[in-house]
Amino acid sequence: MRIRRKCLPVACAAALVAVPLHAHAVRIDYVADMGIERNDNVLMSSTDPASSSALRAGFGVVVSEETSTVQANFGGRFEYWNYVDGPQSNALETSLAGRLNWFLVPETLSFTVEDSLEMRPIDRFAPDSTNNRQRVNVLSAGPNLHFNWNQAVRGRAELRWIDSNAEEADDFESERISASLHAIRELDPTSSLTLSARGQEVDFDNDVTARDYRRYDGYLRYQKNLARVSFALDAGYTWVDYADGSSTSHPMVRGAGEWRISPRNAVSLGIAHQLTDSSDSALQGIGVAVEVPDRLSTASSAVNASIYEDDRIDLTYMYRHERIGLSVGPYYERVDFVDTGAFDETRRGVVMQLSYQLSPTWDLHSFADVARSTFTDIDVRTKDERFGFGVSKTWTRHWSSRLDYLHYRRSDDGLYGDSRQNVLYLTVTYRNR
Repeated sequence: MRIRRKCLPVACAAALVAVPLHAHAVRIDYVADMGIERNDNVLMSSTDPASSSALRAGFGVVVSEETSTVQANFGGRFEYWNYVDGPQSNALETSLAGRLNWFLVPETLSFTVEDSLEMRPIDRFAPDSTNNRQRVNVLSAGPNLHFNWNQAVRGRAELRWIDSNAEEADDFESERISASLHAIRELDPTSSLTLSARGQEVDFDNDVTARDYRRYDGYLRYQKNLARVSFALDAGYTWVDYADGSSTSHPMVRGAGEWRISPRNAVSLGIAHQLTDSSDSALQGIGVAVEVPDRLSTASSAVNASIYEDDRIDLTYMYRHERIGLSVGPYYERVDFVDTGAFDETRRGVVMQLSYQLSPTWDLHSFADVARSTFTDIDVRTKDERFGFGVSKTWTRHWSSRLDYLHYRRSDDGLYGDSRQNVLYLTVTYRNR
């Protein structure tokens, strides 16, 4: 078993410091806020609810640059909770996601850094509360070689060092080396075809609870971008060879698309039928940060060392008007773990957000998030329901305030039982833009 390295390698840290961000090209948007919260069941206990009051300091930021040398986009949020009373200890919670690509040699050699930092549950079966969250970070860094196979096909070779780290889940922590080769052919100005092969060697810190393995992926991607429709579809296969001599394999189908019905209406769809794991899924989930996050990036699923079969479909409808904003997103996901130590899960739910502008300075906000989970291995079912309503006031270009009410209800026929939570939160916010 290797010794755990808790910090970035010197080479990676030096690359981050040396990136030549241009003052005229880089854009930094940030939000700083202070607030006070009253929570009537801060630990989401089903038998002994305990209320608490807390002061929160928050900071959200988006850093982006798009030049021929540097392409960067990072979004993150940091929150410090000072609990004035109640059973909960003070806490620092963070989230960060982004990607940086730096061309060391124009159009030939670049270096990429990707990072995904989220708050994840420690115990998947327990309700969401401040004492059931841990920071989970997946960092990827390495060079890219860009070349031409011939006049019609471009090539790209990638090498990555990937480090996975969790505060509490020791079996998740690992280090892996990944190498990929891509052949890209532009079919026409709006479409392309990419043939990709990837090999990955995974070395877990805890060899007692996790199995090291080598993974191989081969797939073909078709991508189309039109004025109102864009989509990408992957089809291929995955093979996994474990260090103990066992193996598994699975087809790969992934797709994502968006249809901009009109300037105000859009529909997006995502599908997946694949073998994946917690680290790979975190890196695949890195998107483009457009707005400064006003809340932490969290996920309902815990992390572990097992590869799993992921069957997923999510659909989102978005409507934007001068005064009304609406989004509705139903989803379904089935997770079937390869290792017997993890519990298979089927999740289905819907997320809805609605906003309405009462006047140029007053806005109403509401959301609903309902999720049902079934753990077939142990015959346990849970239902999480979150509802919220808020009103915000814009005082000046930079200053605003907001009052929110949130209700969280957990129904559980397992160990933890049913619990409820009501939260009132008042915040004052400063924006630099």
